[in-house]
Amino acid sequence: MPRFPTPPSDVTGPLGTYLRELWRFVESQPQISMQSFSATGTPNSVVSGFPGDMCVNIGSASTASRLWLLGGTTRSIITNKGWQLVRVVAP
Repeated sequence: MPRFPTPPSDVTGPLGTYLRELWRFVESQPQISMQSFSATGTPNSVVSGFPGDMCVNIGSASTASRLWLLGGTTRSIITNKGWQLVRVVAP
């Protein structure tokens, strides 16, 4: 399910090609959501997105539980399950 409608099919030639390439590029970019939930909570069942999207927990005082990444392989299905915590470890 795309975020934006595809360009009209009656637009052809170089302009049609350009618009479809631009649409594919925009659709492939990860979305970054901001949500507030407890440090022990998760964005599962709260935030929907496509695989590869990110969620920042703006309610967390801890940087260890702030960034989440939605797992998966294809950007064709929107879901609210499969968020994984991204742990940043300093050397």
